[in-house]
Amino acid sequence: MKTILVHIEGDEGQAARLAAALDLARASGGHLVCLAVMPYAAYALGDPAMGAFPVTTLIDAVEARRREERVTVEAQLNREGVSWEWHSADGDSSDRLVEQARLADVVVMSAGPFSRQAQLVLGITGDVAIRAPAPVLAVPPALQRFNVAGPALVCWDGGQEAANAVKKALPMLRLAQNVTLLTVAEKDSPYTARAAAAFLSRHDVHADVVERDAGGASVEQVIRSVAAERGAAWIVQGAYGHSRLRQMLFGGVTRGLLAEAPVPILLAH
Repeated sequence: MKTILVHIEGDEGQAARLAAALDLARASGGHLVCLAVMPYAAYALGDPAMGAFPVTTLIDAVEARRREERVTVEAQLNREGVSWEWHSADGDSSDRLVEQARLADVVVMSAGPFSRQAQLVLGITGDVAIRAPAPVLAVPPALQRFNVAGPALVCWDGGQEAANAVKKALPMLRLAQNVTLLTVAEKDSPYTARAAAAFLSRHDVHADVVERDAGGASVEQVIRSVAAERGAAWIVQGAYGHSRLRQMLFGGVTRGLLAEAPVPILLAH
């Protein structure tokens, strides 16, 4: 992953996003592209109780916070020994991230929930995962270090989304000390886990195939269980859902894993 796009917003998940992006850059010899997006809504008066509050004063305050955040993040980046650049934009965060991802190998965003705006944050991450031409690395908010070279767990169901996730994860999978390819017996597909393992082997990624019957557990529960068993440092997962339905973007496995991500999750649609 040579070009790593990271979402800058000054929220509770930012420290974890930066930590993961920096660790990934070091592991892959990559370059960080920091994108700070100021939503148009930040310039709105919003509260009727403010009365005739001067618009210019509000804009000045917003821009001051924006500059302060940039100074803080740049000071950190200057100490890290990783190449980076900064971009600022206005508008819709997911739109700007999707645009910038055209020339990125991965977009580092947050998993959730971790704030009162958890549903919105989760929706933005999912929206970018479904729409962007690059995969999204969704990072748990408590993450302090991303062990890129640690064990990786690939979730496989034979679907197009899973296949796209596997192909886009290849640069990172080559760095993993071992790879587990998990399939849960829930539907028939000619694209079996062993076929996926054979594909990976041609790219010098040699995966152990684990087949589990869900039994009375959900697919999400099986994934969490195997991730714990294997000591997975990160997970590869197909992103399932419909773009723009932000409050109900994902259902089932993807939404559940994102909401309480045990480790960073690489998502692709």
